[in-house]
Amino acid sequence: MVKRQSKRERREAARRAHIRRKRIRWAGALVVLIVAVVGVVLFSGSDDYQAGAVAPDFELESPDGGTVRLSDYRGQPVALTFMHTY
Repeated sequence: MVKRQSKRERREAARRAHIRRKRIRWAGALVVLIVAVVGVVLFSGSDDYQAGAVAPDFELESPDGGTVRLSDYRGQPVALTFMHTY
């Protein structure tokens, strides 16, 4: 036999369900807000490097064993290729 709920019990169950749904919505909104804030903090780049700005100087070893600096090519166009091997 199924026990029939009284009107008061049904109302109380509906109220609890409403509160539960409300908490879930707030938790979801909070998660979205936290992800947005973390994304802005992590991915907001510094304005130090902008298009047309002078690149920071660095040096690399050339194939013949010498050292080449980026500043040696100041005023000339330079193309850099970054490769990765696995």
